[in-house]
Amino acid sequence: MTRMLRLCLVLLLSQSLIFSPLLHAEQLSLPSGDLIAPEVTHVPDTTAIISGSNKVIKATVTDNVGIKAVILFYRPKGEENYDRLNMSRQGGSSDEYVVEINNLASPGIEYYIQATDLAGNTLLHGYAFSPLAVNVRVPPSESEPDVAKSDAESTTTTLAADSTEKSYKWLWIGLGVLAVGAIAAGSGGGGGGGGSTGAKPDDTSSVIISAPVP
Repeated sequence: MTRMLRLCLVLLLSQSLIFSPLLHAEQLSLPSGDLIAPEVTHVPDTTAIISGSNKVIKATVTDNVGIKAVILFYRPKGEENYDRLNMSRQGGSSDEYVVEINNLASPGIEYYIQATDLAGNTLLHGYAFSPLAVNVRVPPSESEPDVAKSDAESTTTTLAADSTEKSYKWLWIGLGVLAVGAIAAGSGGGGGGGGSTGAKPDDTSSVIISAPVP
């Protein structure tokens, strides 16, 4: 009886050793599953938004089996670390995923999108070292119109001063011409009258001109 048990054990052990490589070979030959990563379609919006506004980022994500998660990684421009937000699927059968970022500040944010399917395959749209961007601009302040008005008033004052200076310049030129004419007339009259006027030869005619100082 004992001999028979030993013989059965030997046979069982032999069979396990013989068929074990075949079992392993069969396991290795089985298909490894889904190896296809998701596809992400996203067009960045290059239009700058005003500081303090919200921004909705959309992406179309598809996969041959199913999507597990779509995540937006973003950071303010100039910073190093990224924050993350889960992108939500719009509708039950839609392939569009959206997320909204609130109260953006100038100069904007940098971001990239990560999509993962049910098998764990991952695809990145944009990269941490080469991200996409949303530009944010500062709105015009209320003081800018006052500055423009001040500049306009300054320009007007300068033009008025230049005009006044030119007016004085031409006034002095005109008075100078009159003075020269008066002196010439006085000299001519003295020569024609001979000595009847009794004026001495060394007498000179003088003209006094009064005008505002420029």
